[in-house]
Amino acid sequence: MPTSFPPNSLSLRWLAELVRRHEERHPPLDEARAHAEARAVAGDLEARVLRRAAVLEAASGWREAIRRWQGRARLVLVLAFALAFVFGFGAAAGALGDGTRPVNVVWTLGGLLGVHLLSLLLWLASLMLQGRAQGGALQHGGLLGRAWLALTGWLDRSREAADLPLALGGLLGSGRSAAWGVGAANHALWFGALSGATLGVLALLATRRYGFVWETTILPADTFVALSAALGALPGMLGFPVPDAATVLASGDAPMLDEAGRRAWAGWLVGAMTIYGVLPRLALAVLCFGLWRRATRALALDLGRPGYARLCPLLMPDSERIGVRDPEPAAMPHPQRHAAVAHGDGGAVAVALELGDDLAWPHALAGARDAAVASAWQDGGRLDSREQRRSVRARFAAHPPVRLVVAVDARQTPDRGSLGLIAELADHAQATRIWLAGVDAAAEQAGRLRQWREGLAGIGLGEAAALADAGAACGWLERGDEAR
Repeated sequence: MPTSFPPNSLSLRWLAELVRRHEERHPPLDEARAHAEARAVAGDLEARVLRRAAVLEAASGWREAIRRWQGRARLVLVLAFALAFVFGFGAAAGALGDGTRPVNVVWTLGGLLGVHLLSLLLWLASLMLQGRAQGGALQHGGLLGRAWLALTGWLDRSREAADLPLALGGLLGSGRSAAWGVGAANHALWFGALSGATLGVLALLATRRYGFVWETTILPADTFVALSAALGALPGMLGFPVPDAATVLASGDAPMLDEAGRRAWAGWLVGAMTIYGVLPRLALAVLCFGLWRRATRALALDLGRPGYARLCPLLMPDSERIGVRDPEPAAMPHPQRHAAVAHGDGGAVAVALELGDDLAWPHALAGARDAAVASAWQDGGRLDSREQRRSVRARFAAHPPVRLVVAVDARQTPDRGSLGLIAELADHAQATRIWLAGVDAAAEQAGRLRQWREGLAGIGLGEAAALADAGAACGWLERGDEAR
């Protein structure tokens, strides 16, 4: 495969979306080789569409553009994580101050965790609303997702990268893939900010002396005792120091300067930031990343789009030319053939066996004749599929043709299957001729005509049975040997 992407990766489907978008606005790319390679793939339409995209991208540079985009997206995320960490550290320094004034524990904790808790509630609400609405593309990622895409696109403004964000949005337009991916990035950035803030608090508490206090005008002191106990319950289970009721009450009268009291408030503050800030964001980042990976592995192309629908008859035709499956033998095969029937009541019939796509049937044989003459014989159809061959065998067994013309592609090497079928059809006809269609200089130079004549001779159809001219084949169908 002309791509190093894993067969079921997001990148390969992303590439297919790029090809679709390009072909919906421009003439289709050079498809002949791509279609041939795609039809050789065993599988459904999506597998063949992916193979076709992998072949077509070789001349476009999209694969390299996707790699560059992915690299820049990771770089943007790493830089954003570093900035979030620095901002978190700065927020801790701003909340605690320089130590000349006592630290209001309520304002400090609210300032460091308040925005985080609010954004977390908004994220959960958007996730629930998304489950009720039919959304599209990366809008599920919110402002952060769009800003990330815009910044990544700004870093690479090459022609190949112009459609990358839109193609990615089209691919992730259904389901929650985009929400999980941007959610993982969002929680990772918050994890960086809260980690920076927690480490900043630890660094400042380790290098400066702070007094702790809580203040109120209208609330009773028991409110802060209950609040500190509730917020300290989980951190206390993990070993973080928690101030007791006496320490909380004492801190309301004057800044807590006692060594044990300061340690208890410092442990309570760090424990609350760790338990209610750092760990939830880390857990959500890991969870969203896992859901993103699972969603992208289950991604499927929307084959109902017009760009894919037009490929269905090209990549999944109702019948396919079987072609040559075995290597060319040293000697031509000689399938067994029996005598032709003595009498026929099926009239004159012409069939086509594995003709090339450029040889339209039956126009290739009857195109030069007028309608009245062409109606003197019947079109038995193309024999490309097993079902078609089975049907014509049954028809000829019931009504043997008086004259039978089998059209073959002289540019192809005859194989055992083709010659065997010709021999079997000839057994059911009173007289048989083989029209060697598509004769050209290349076929003659490659010795294809000689191989066909040798193969036909091997099944009892001599030189006279091989016709290279469409007019001669059509004339024989109409008048038999009198055409000569």
